[in-house]
Amino acid sequence: MDIQSIRQRADLSFDTAVAKRNALERARSRQLVAHNDHLFMADATMINLVHVLKQRLAVFFVLDINNNPCEIKDAEVFLQLLVQRNQESLNQYHQLCEQLKRRG
Repeated sequence: MDIQSIRQRADLSFDTAVAKRNALERARSRQLVAHNDHLFMADATMINLVHVLKQRLAVFFVLDINNNPCEIKDAEVFLQLLVQRNQESLNQYHQLCEQLKRRG
């Protein structure tokens, strides 16, 4: 292996790492959801919390991203919104990762 091919491989590896990091950041920013004038992260933690509380309570409170309490009266609608946004963003991230695998 000559120096040029090593350099090309290193550049490709660096570009792939940067693209993956940027895509993950985009995915996380797409997980931001507005509900009842509050902002929430549609991540696994919030989805699990809402799912558990929905099973036990008809109305409950959760903290938004600014640590403000928000009353959730329509738990099923809220949970569907969280899951939909989470899966939408992760699907886009997965597609990019697959493209990067084929490229590298």
